[in-house]
Amino acid sequence: MKIKYAISKAEAKRKGYEKHSSGTYLRKSVLDKYYEGGYLDLPNSRYSSEERKNAGEMLAHDYFLAHYNNVKSPILYVNIIPTTGDNGQDASLFYQERYLKAVKSIPHEFWPYVRTVCVEDKELTGEQNYPKQSLRNKNSIYYQKMLLNLGLDRLLDFYAKKIKKKS
Repeated sequence: MKIKYAISKAEAKRKGYEKHSSGTYLRKSVLDKYYEGGYLDLPNSRYSSEERKNAGEMLAHDYFLAHYNNVKSPILYVNIIPTTGDNGQDASLFYQERYLKAVKSIPHEFWPYVRTVCVEDKELTGEQNYPKQSLRNKNSIYYQKMLLNLGLDRLLDFYAKKIKKKS
């Protein structure tokens, strides 16, 4: 396979790529960016920002292993899925059920923001009718990030129940 083009290190950093320990450049997820920026911190909360980040990653993990994204998951996660039946279908059903239960545990007010950041890996945007630098747009983005944190808290409650049932 030939590489059609290459970009400079500065361009890679500008686009959000970070050098991995293996020497390759990997793109940081939006959830990682929010974690590093301190947006997943809530004062007087029982959960830390790292726990929120891990819950969001676990939701994305369940989504991809459930094969809801037909293009990416068979290629990316074929070695991760434990095969218990034909091509790991039993494992896929397990992840589908867990993903759907996790989605049901998040109130519908918080779900669009959790889905956008964790599953779709897109940044939260403010209101489209206002300029990006306006105060109203910045307040809207702040509000959306707060709803994201509250949704991740509910997701943490769900995954904590699952862990307690196993032990």
